[in-house]
Amino acid sequence: MSAPRALKFAGIWSAALALAVAIAFAIRPPLRHAVAALLNDPSNLPALAGAASVHYEPRALACAQSVAEIAPRAIAQIESIHGRPFAQPPTVGVYASYENYGSANGMGDPGIAAVTRAGAALLSPTLCGQERDRLEGVLAHELSHVHLSGWRPLGAPRPPQWFTEGLAVMASNGGGAEGVSIEDAAQAIRDGYRVVLDERPWIDFAGLGFEREPPRDPKLDALTQRQRLAYRQAGMFVGWLRMRDQNAFTQLLRALEAGRPFGPSFESAFGENAPQLWLRFVSDLSQRSRRGAGG
Repeated sequence: MSAPRALKFAGIWSAALALAVAIAFAIRPPLRHAVAALLNDPSNLPALAGAASVHYEPRALACAQSVAEIAPRAIAQIESIHGRPFAQPPTVGVYASYENYGSANGMGDPGIAAVTRAGAALLSPTLCGQERDRLEGVLAHELSHVHLSGWRPLGAPRPPQWFTEGLAVMASNGGGAEGVSIEDAAQAIRDGYRVVLDERPWIDFAGLGFEREPPRDPKLDALTQRQRLAYRQAGMFVGWLRMRDQNAFTQLLRALEAGRPFGPSFESAFGENAPQLWLRFVSDLSQRSRRGAGG
C-alpha cells in the first residue's frame, strides 16, 4: 500500500474508531461515567499537609482540613465495628466543584452527597456547605465501604447492597440515614412499610422496593425519603444481627472480605438465611412494642 493510501486508511480507521467510541458512550452512559472517573482519580489531587490520605481541590482546603480533623475518629469507629484495621490507609477526595465531583464519582451525578469509588471516599461540596452537619456521619459511612472493599479481592461477588449500606449506616451511627430516626423506622416496619431486602441494586432510589409504599414525609423529597428509610431499616437489621451473635457477624465479615459469596457465607455464620432472620427481626420489633405498650 502506498504511503498516501496508508495515511488515508489510517485516518478513516481513526475516525471510525472515534465514532464507535462516541456511539458506545452515548448508548451506555455508565461506561462514559466510568471512564470519566478513571480520568478524575482523587489521588491525583494535592494531598493535605499532615494528612496525606486526604486529597482536595485547592478551593476546598478548609473543608479538607475539617475532614482531616474528623477522619481519625471515623477511622477508629469503623475499625472497631468491622473488627480489624483498614487494609491500607483510606483515601478521601474533597471537592469544591460540583462538576468535577460529578465527573469523579463514576455516576455523573453531582447531587449525591458522597460515594465510594475504587477504594476511595469522594465527598461532595455540599458536605462543607448546605449539609455540613452530615459531614462526620457521611464520612464514616463511606469509610465503612472503603474498609470492606479494601480487603476484598478484585472480581469477588458483591454482597447485596442492603447489607453493605446497612453495615455502613450501623457502623457510622446513622450516617446516610439522617432525618429518619430508629423509632420512626421501627414504627414503619411494624406498620408494614418494610424495605424489601433483595439482590436489586440500591443505586436507583426510586426503584427501592417496599412491601407497602411508605407515606410521604413533607420534610423530605420522595427519593431522599425512600433512600433514608431503606438505609435506616437495613442498618437496624444489620445492627440486630451483630447484637444477636457478634462472633457470627465477624465470621460473615471475614468471609466477605475473603471474597466468598454472601448467601452461603451468611448461612454458615448464622445458621439461617437472611430472609429467615429478617422475619425474626420484624417479630422481635413487634414483641418489644407490645411489651412497651403493656407498661
